[in-house]
Amino acid sequence: MALGRADLDRFISALASSLDPHMPRPDSPARLGGALATAIERAGGHGRPAVTRSPAGLYTPEYWHIRVEAADRVTRATIDQLQSGRRLR
Repeated sequence: MALGRADLDRFISALASSLDPHMPRPDSPARLGGALATAIERAGGHGRPAVTRSPAGLYTPEYWHIRVEAADRVTRATIDQLQSGRRLR
C-alpha cells in the first residue's frame, strides 16, 4: 500500500498507541517496519514488512510504501485496522 502524509500520520498514530508508549515514534522507514513487525507478531499473524519512502518531488507528494511479504488473514486484518486509524486490541 502507498500512504500519503495524512494517511501515514493516522497509521503511525494508531500503531504507536497500540504498542509500548515508551518506544520511539515510528517516523522512519526502519522504525515503522520494526513497529509493524512487532504489531503483526503480537496479533498472531505472519508476514515480513518492508517500508520505503518516496520523497516529494517538484510535482509529486511524498509517499511511504508498505509491503508485507507472505501476509496471512490476521496480518491483513491488522493492517486494515491500523490503516483506518483504529488502535489494535
